[in-house]
Amino acid sequence: MKLYQATQKVLVIVLLFACVQVQAQSVKITGKVISTDDGTSLPGVSIVEKGSTNGTVTDADGRYSLNVGENATLVFSFVGFTTQEISVAGRSVIDVSLNGDVTALTEVVVVGYGQQEKKDVTGVVAAVDNKAFNRGAIVSPDQLITGKIAGVQISPASGEPGVGSSIRIRGGTSITASNEPLYVIDGVPVASDGTVAGRNPLNFINPNDIETFTVLKDASAAAIYGSRAANGVIIITTKKGKSGAPSLTYDGFYSVGTVAKRYDVFNADQFRSVVTAKAPGNLQFLGNNNTDWQDEIFSKAIGSSHTLSLSGGTDKLNYRASVGHQEQDGIINTSYTKRTNFSLNLGQNFLNDDLTVNISVKGAQTEDRYAPGVIGMALAYDPTQPVYDAQSPFGGYNEWYDVKDGKRIPVFQATSNPVAELNLTNDVGRVFRSLGNIQADYKLRAIPGLRFNVNLGYDVTRGQRKTFRPSYLKSEVSPDTGKITIQNPYKYAKLFEGYVNYKKDLTSINSKIDVTAGYSWQEFYSELQGFDATRLTTNIYGADNPSVAKQTIPFNPFPQNKLEPYGTNRLISFFGRVNYSYKDKYLFTANIRRDGSTRFGPLKRWGLFPSAAFAWRIIDETFLETLQNTFSDLKLRVGYGITGNQDGIKNYTYLPSYTTSNQTAQYQFGNSYVSTIRPSGYDDKLQWEQTASLNIGLDFGVLNGRLTGSIDAYQKNTSKLLFTRAVPPGANLTNQIVTNIGKVKNQGIELTLNAVAIDKGDLTWNVAFNVAYNKNKIVALDGSDDPKFKGYTTGDISGGVGNKIQILKVGQPVNAFYAYKQKYDENGNPVTDNNGNATLADMYEDVNGDGKVDSDDLRPFKKPSPSMLYGLTSQLNYKGFDLTFTLRASTGNYVYNNVASNSSFKRAADPFRPVNMITDVLKTNFFNPQYFSDYYIEDASFLRMDNITLGYSFKQLPSTMRVRVYGTVQNPFVITKYSGLDPEASVSGIDNNLYPRARTYVFGVSLGF
Repeated sequence: MKLYQATQKVLVIVLLFACVQVQAQSVKITGKVISTDDGTSLPGVSIVEKGSTNGTVTDADGRYSLNVGENATLVFSFVGFTTQEISVAGRSVIDVSLNGDVTALTEVVVVGYGQQEKKDVTGVVAAVDNKAFNRGAIVSPDQLITGKIAGVQISPASGEPGVGSSIRIRGGTSITASNEPLYVIDGVPVASDGTVAGRNPLNFINPNDIETFTVLKDASAAAIYGSRAANGVIIITTKKGKSGAPSLTYDGFYSVGTVAKRYDVFNADQFRSVVTAKAPGNLQFLGNNNTDWQDEIFSKAIGSSHTLSLSGGTDKLNYRASVGHQEQDGIINTSYTKRTNFSLNLGQNFLNDDLTVNISVKGAQTEDRYAPGVIGMALAYDPTQPVYDAQSPFGGYNEWYDVKDGKRIPVFQATSNPVAELNLTNDVGRVFRSLGNIQADYKLRAIPGLRFNVNLGYDVTRGQRKTFRPSYLKSEVSPDTGKITIQNPYKYAKLFEGYVNYKKDLTSINSKIDVTAGYSWQEFYSELQGFDATRLTTNIYGADNPSVAKQTIPFNPFPQNKLEPYGTNRLISFFGRVNYSYKDKYLFTANIRRDGSTRFGPLKRWGLFPSAAFAWRIIDETFLETLQNTFSDLKLRVGYGITGNQDGIKNYTYLPSYTTSNQTAQYQFGNSYVSTIRPSGYDDKLQWEQTASLNIGLDFGVLNGRLTGSIDAYQKNTSKLLFTRAVPPGANLTNQIVTNIGKVKNQGIELTLNAVAIDKGDLTWNVAFNVAYNKNKIVALDGSDDPKFKGYTTGDISGGVGNKIQILKVGQPVNAFYAYKQKYDENGNPVTDNNGNATLADMYEDVNGDGKVDSDDLRPFKKPSPSMLYGLTSQLNYKGFDLTFTLRASTGNYVYNNVASNSSFKRAADPFRPVNMITDVLKTNFFNPQYFSDYYIEDASFLRMDNITLGYSFKQLPSTMRVRVYGTVQNPFVITKYSGLDPEASVSGIDNNLYPRARTYVFGVSLGF
């Protein structure tokens, strides 16, 4: 008994001691979990003590509390984010930032009128989110995804600040109509064309406000947008608020741009030698100065950007508001762009979350100052002349002149002073644009899976562009004239869309259905008001007073006068989609859209645009179970569809119309003059282009999702081309008319790879690579595929009158170059024209073998569109440091160097005044310009580093605060054989003194609170 009592006492003591020990070793951990991407709190995150069932989840503000052992390890996990394990190590507060999971297959992507999980998508849909955007001094939103998506070519029109880009998705499908994609911004389809008052219609969107770009590349994905989707669809989604405490962020940068490359022209001493050797009669005109005219027109381009945003919300309401201001100078003096923007996104849930209402409003005022085309002037103006002349009547600038009756009379045929052109021309455009919509989504509780969506939107643009040139500017038509041009564009679009969506799991047959049916109505209106006074005598309307000219008509984005509607067109559509899934392995999608457009007559007003796609998730088949340790994803896709294109034609061109004569073609009745009217040509059977597209693709993932990608093969056949063709005399009251003629084919292959190369705690490295091949060919033109038909010449160039360097010909790529085959000497230099005395046969090959060289020996030669496009993006993170870059390459594209072809030794002997040249004339030694020599059609393949960014995020900060600093170099280098300034001269393939791109250095900071 005593032993039992003693044992009992010992057990009690041991248990008490154990309890004390447990109490002593247990600690309470609190903290907050946020997203590394944007700093927002994450509700519902699971926190578990490793090796036990002890755990909790975060609340609506991302906060948690949990009692664990003092040596415990906590496991933080959340869907779509990488799981983290953190040792307690004696701490009582542990705040955590979770990174997005790059291998998640449950990623949701935006499609037309809805969203889908990426694994269930049957079409070719590519998405890029804000974590992967390009960095730098970016004004235009399209620059965010340059080089990121296979088969998407983004080519800025020039290096002007804020300039728009030409975007080609899987090559161009049209010839004279638009090749630009359809943009859908937060659910509102918008036109890609701008106004005369602004450089880029997309500049009203602040790049900092964009969440994702989604590109619908094939017809099976894009056919839901019907008659406007032939060139693909780009869906832009802006950032929304998220539940959690208010978050204030600031993003800003300063930048300095410099000229990346200059033309090699003769300096003053070299030019004197050239004139002495080639045109001694012009020595009398040479001066004593040594002026580098490129130095005079180029300067450092200073830029800055500031964006402030506030976001947050609850489980019922979310919000995000932002304001921003950006200024960017151009590397050519006087040019710049400015933008002040705002955006607001609100989301509110009603009726026990059955009704969701989202409101989106964004707007901006942009101001662009345009520099006149002075690069050609800077290359040509005599380097021995000074910039200024105190005695000059031309605004104090040196200009070429003759003296008559004691007065200086300008030599208008001679080159003008480029500095005078820049400083005396005031050409400014200002645009206010606002886009917004309210979208309501209602879930019908009585029928689970059924919801209704209504979308009301608007898009309004008003601008003004004013150009002032004083009468003393030498390049004006004649003395004592000035110029004031004022243009007031106004555009709006109104949108109503409604659709019903029904989703149902049919578990009895292992199936799922997702059905959408809807209606769309959109109206577009545009007009252009203003006046063009090109011959103003001195001081009329203040023609010689810039301050007066600036105030002739003040800018007003909200005019009080009600405009009478004209130039209106409407698009009415009915659309539907069915998604069917069997066993989550066999996926089928069918789209159909019926569009009616007032751009076409009653006979051709309505069009039908169907598509169908099938996908097979091979990875889920039982016969691949043995390979599931190798493959994480394997899906086969096949899709076919028809899309349309109606851009590139004016309103009402299907109707008979009459044109009123101008004042110089009036008929006199007595003392009165009456304008005449004449009928215009028309085509009442005009309709949209149609593009039929077939795509076969394979999505794959290996190494547990560490390497994912896709490969696609496609063919696009465009028929009923909107093409301007010649009309036989007397046939249709006009010489040319837009009608439906011809066919174009595009076919290609695309490969995309995404790899998590390193994933070791503090060190991660993600690499993305894409490559695309595209072949473009004209199949038929002019209603015939006769190979003997020479085709239509196109591609205007400088030099001569009416010269064209490209051709549209059956069997050739669109806009193939059209030139003679140059002969070369034993040193590899082109055979010269022997001071203008050589014949065509001396210099060029007899291509057709008829014993002579004439225009019949001109032949299609090379093309401006690339055969291959490549993109490589790298993201390396180590602790707080991040290093990213984007490399881009293009091969198979050629450029006609019009700058070089327009330069020759004859210019030194110009009868009006000596003209400088690029030094390439030392190689050609041409005396006369040889515009049609294929010598000037140069290989413009290139490898370009678009941007390199090094950043650092400070980690030892409160959980609610984020600080990141970074430096970026844009356009640091280009490797190319092209002798001009930039191999990406323009999408047309003709380099004619285009505004060069800058090399830009950026320092920026991102702050979050």
